[in-house]
Amino acid sequence: MNEYMKFAAQAALQECLKLGRREKLLVVCDPPCSAIGQALWEVGRDRCKEAFLVQISPRKDNGNEPPEPVGEWFQQVDVAIMPTSKSLSHTKARRKASEKGVRIATLPGVTEDMFLRTMKTDWNALGAYTRKIAAQLSATEKVQIKTDAGTDIMFEIRGRQISVDDGRLNYKGAFGNLPAGEAYCAPVEGTAEGRIVFDGSFPMVGLLDEPLILEVRKGRVVSVSGHPAGKELETLFLRYKSPSRTIAEFGVGTLDTAMISGRILEDEKVRGTVHIAIGDNASMGGSVSVPIHLDGIIRQPSVWLDYALWMKDGALV
Repeated sequence: MNEYMKFAAQAALQECLKLGRREKLLVVCDPPCSAIGQALWEVGRDRCKEAFLVQISPRKDNGNEPPEPVGEWFQQVDVAIMPTSKSLSHTKARRKASEKGVRIATLPGVTEDMFLRTMKTDWNALGAYTRKIAAQLSATEKVQIKTDAGTDIMFEIRGRQISVDDGRLNYKGAFGNLPAGEAYCAPVEGTAEGRIVFDGSFPMVGLLDEPLILEVRKGRVVSVSGHPAGKELETLFLRYKSPSRTIAEFGVGTLDTAMISGRILEDEKVRGTVHIAIGDNASMGGSVSVPIHLDGIIRQPSVWLDYALWMKDGALV
C-alpha cells in the first residue's frame, strides 16, 4: 500500500467514519475493488479491536442483495465500509444494519484514481455547503429542472426528508457514500411529469456520448429513447415490473474535487450537476422497494424551487 492510498483510507476511516479503538470493522469488496478493500482493512486493523475483510462476487445490478451470510455480518459490527463494483446502498441488508445502529459507507463503482482524488476534499467546507443546499430544499414543495439539452421535468418534494451526504458518518446508524457530496431526497411518488435528458452518465454505459431520454408520467417512466442503453433499461423494467420505473431520487452534487468520469459514485457528487434516479426509494423515505436503483447525471441544469430560479446552468443564483 503506497502513501497516497494510505492517506485516502485514513481519511475514510478516521475523518468520515471515526473508527474507534474498541470497535469492530467489516470491509466488503469484490475483485474490481479489492485493492481499495485491502487498503481499508490494513488501515482499519491498526485502529480498531477487530477488522474483517470479505470479498464477494460482483452483483449483477446495482441494488442486488449481497450473499445472505454477508448481509447478516453487517449487523454484527460497529462500522462497515463497502468498496464494490455494484451498489449495496439500496439493499435490505444495508437498511437492516443501519437500523441496528451500524455506521456504514458504501463506495459503489469506486476506482483507485477516484478514491485518491476525491478523499482530499476539505470536509468542513463540504459539510457547510451541502447543509446549505439541503436547508433550501427542505423549505421547498415543487422542483422544476430544465436544460438546453431538453430536460423539462417537475415533481414535488413536500414533506420529504432531505438527506445530507457530506462524509460525516460518525453517529449511530449513519449511512452515506464515499466519496460524499450531495443533498438528496425521494420525490413524492406519482408527482413527476415531463422529460428527462441524461447527458452526463448513466450506470450501464458510463459516459454518455449521446443523450438518454426518458418520458415521465405520474411519477413513472413511460418510454425510453435516444441512447442504445435504453434497450437494456427497458429490459430491466420488464424484469422488475412497474415499480422499477419510479422516479426515485433527486440529488444535487456538492463536491468540488469530483469530476464526471463515467462512474456514478463520483459523477452524482460533481458540483454544478443534478441527478435523478429510477427504481428503489425505500432507502430515502419512499415507499418503493425494488432491487435496482439507477442514477443518471444531468449537466448544467437550471432549477426552480417553488417557481423561483435557484440554479442557472449549474451555478447557484
